[in-house]
Amino acid sequence: MYIEKISILNFKNIAEATLEFSSRVNCFLGRNGMGKSNLLEAIYFLSFVRSFGQMPDSALIRHGQEMLLVQGVYHKNSDVVENLSCGIVPGKRKTLKRNGKEYEKLSEHIGQFPIVVVSPQDSRIVSGSGEERRKLMDMVISQNDIPYLEAVMRYNKALQQRNALLKQETEPDARVMDVLEEMMSLDAELIYNRRKAFVEEF
Repeated sequence: MYIEKISILNFKNIAEATLEFSSRVNCFLGRNGMGKSNLLEAIYFLSFVRSFGQMPDSALIRHGQEMLLVQGVYHKNSDVVENLSCGIVPGKRKTLKRNGKEYEKLSEHIGQFPIVVVSPQDSRIVSGSGEERRKLMDMVISQNDIPYLEAVMRYNKALQQRNALLKQETEPDARVMDVLEEMMSLDAELIYNRRKAFVEEF
């Protein structure tokens, strides 16, 4: 699989651009600040529907503009062509379409167009906290294991809800806490086992 073409509108510092790629090796040359990294991030954005740098969606929209749109044409093999488009308008739901049809859940897209990123920040995988290594595992495993991705999303949502309850001035309902922690426990077991298997294989 390779990306044949990308069209970008108002993505970070790129006002408008359309590029076509070779099916083999592509190199980008230019001075600092010209948008080379932003171009690579736009490609990442089509695969993961979010920023590589974990910035909020609103920060991806070019300064002074009201929306962004990234479109890509992919060759999955010699006779299958896929068209992707992802757009953001502040205050509205992010839209992601594959061959003109919108996904019901953005998570259904993860792993359909797998991507590997190598960057200077990768040194943090070794020197940084355990959170950096967990992020790496989540990114790799989620691209070919949808139940894992769904478990991580459920776990993080339940964790946020539990922490919000604990921060309230009043004592949280013990029954609600029990339900949340039971949900987290089930997903945590699946997450642990998948990560353990990944580390052993890695």
